[in-house]
Amino acid sequence: MSGGRKNGRREKFWRGVGVSDGAAVGRVLRVGGAERQNVYRATLEAADVKREIRRFHAAVRLSRRQLVAVRRRAEQLLGAEHAYIFDAHLLMLEDRKLIDEVEDYVRSERANAEWAVKVVGDRLLSVYAEINDDYLRERGSDVEDVLRRLLVALGGEHAPRGLTEDAVLVAEELLPSAVADLDFAHVRAVVSDAGGWTSHTAIIARGLGIPAVVGLRDFYRHARTGDEIAVDATRGEVVLRPSKETAAKFREASSRARSTVAAPAAPAGAAHAPTHTRDGVEIVLRANVELPAEYEGVRRYGARGVGLYRTEFLFAQGGGAPTEDEQFAAYAELARLCGADGARVRLFDLGGDKLLGGGETAERNPALGLRAIRLCLRREDVMRAQARAVLRAAACGRLDLVLPMISDVSEVRRARRIVDEERERLTGEGIEAGAVRVGAMIEVPSAVFVADALAREVDFFSLGTNDLVQYTLAVDRGNDEVADWFRSLHPAVLQSISRVLGAAGGAGIPCVVCGEMAGTPAYAAVLVGLGARELSMTATAIPRVRHALSGIDAAGASEIARECMACAGADESEEVVRARLGERWGDIFPPKSLPPPKGEGYNFGQVGHTATTKP
Repeated sequence: MSGGRKNGRREKFWRGVGVSDGAAVGRVLRVGGAERQNVYRATLEAADVKREIRRFHAAVRLSRRQLVAVRRRAEQLLGAEHAYIFDAHLLMLEDRKLIDEVEDYVRSERANAEWAVKVVGDRLLSVYAEINDDYLRERGSDVEDVLRRLLVALGGEHAPRGLTEDAVLVAEELLPSAVADLDFAHVRAVVSDAGGWTSHTAIIARGLGIPAVVGLRDFYRHARTGDEIAVDATRGEVVLRPSKETAAKFREASSRARSTVAAPAAPAGAAHAPTHTRDGVEIVLRANVELPAEYEGVRRYGARGVGLYRTEFLFAQGGGAPTEDEQFAAYAELARLCGADGARVRLFDLGGDKLLGGGETAERNPALGLRAIRLCLRREDVMRAQARAVLRAAACGRLDLVLPMISDVSEVRRARRIVDEERERLTGEGIEAGAVRVGAMIEVPSAVFVADALAREVDFFSLGTNDLVQYTLAVDRGNDEVADWFRSLHPAVLQSISRVLGAAGGAGIPCVVCGEMAGTPAYAAVLVGLGARELSMTATAIPRVRHALSGIDAAGASEIARECMACAGADESEEVVRARLGERWGDIFPPKSLPPPKGEGYNFGQVGHTATTKP
């Protein structure tokens, strides 16, 4: 969150979310914003339409060549495990729906290609903006990135690459290809108004080891290229035009960060070996993904399959609901890639019936409205098509189906009945259907309280901590005015997680924790202490979580978790985690990775939070 607090005449402080540790002092280099290309509409003569479509295709080909080069450059800078990000961009440029819609608009409206790209792109971006899944909504920046590249190609422009001095990149939202296009030999840090822990910019920054702070609302407007800037991503602090004293303090922090001894590299093959705590408890680490193209990175990090496959990307990819065959192709590819470890495919977690063509007015409070399983049951045609696609794809490999935002056993029963009916129909049509287990996302308090009953109705639980925190604490994660109340270590949250894990264990079903807590080492240790044995996270988080969990003992983590649950509030619980993890495993959890003592101004519960996007 931006503070805008003055210290003296010029020095200004901001606080955001550090997504890649480190500190730096440098000069502002503004990227994007006012430099973005303006798009205007031009009406074509009928004879010029074909020529305009050819010009659009030439821009697509140029953009594809540029992206291949950007991917190659990113692979050299970051390694293949991060370069796969740009595979999604290439897939978008190959998407016939996108290409056809632009062509159709040029023909029907006799509009120039730039305007057609903007209109079609805005429609697509509006779909992403309404998606309730936080990770998927952040993928809208990828769409914007591809659209920007197309517009630049249509205009015959090229992005700048060279930097003449040490620079801190400042943007409203730093798009991935813009990052890869730049020469990072002199980049000290990255700062942006928007973005989140799972954004591609954050992943790239962590891969490069460059400090990055996001969620600095309205910072871009105040910064000017050439201004001195100080960044401490470990504490989420940014100072514009710092005093000599402040700059010296941040340079000292930068020196400390560079001198910090990194964790020892894992032996060859260790990334694919089972993860065990010191006292022999096995922890299964899975990956959250949205595209099969991401699985190259997932395999590199040794994930045990996909714990959560977010299908909303398929919905948004073409600007409308994907067909059964389109979904089948995506799910079948996922099943083949995941092999015996399998993948858990979540039903569309969409909000607002208008996305599915219902023509309904906007809801006042979509988080509590017609979304997720409620929307699926309201629009059975969409749910049945998705269920059929998953059942068909399960014949190619192991797939499970996850029901989002379950609040009552009746929802599970209705959903299972639909799945069973579609299985029978497929069999009657002579189409092979694979075995599919059905699980429930536990994200709301009512599901926690009836977890024992739900556990008797499903084959597994998927525990989504992001929404669980929001609904348990009545905190809108997208509202920065109440961000200080979003506390993942609140005793009520921990007691809820413990209750769900206990219900799953009592019923003999697995429970995978797939929220952002799972990808943060300190949180992951607490989750293990609560009884979690399966964690699913962004693929790039797996190495640091594996390293942390391999260095603790589950029995000790259980003692810490019990002490946290007995606390009176979040402050006390965070203090327990800070003290106990540091005392027991100081080599695994250095002070900078833990919540500081109360009063130092950083809310440990906001790890991964941003004022402009949800965690």
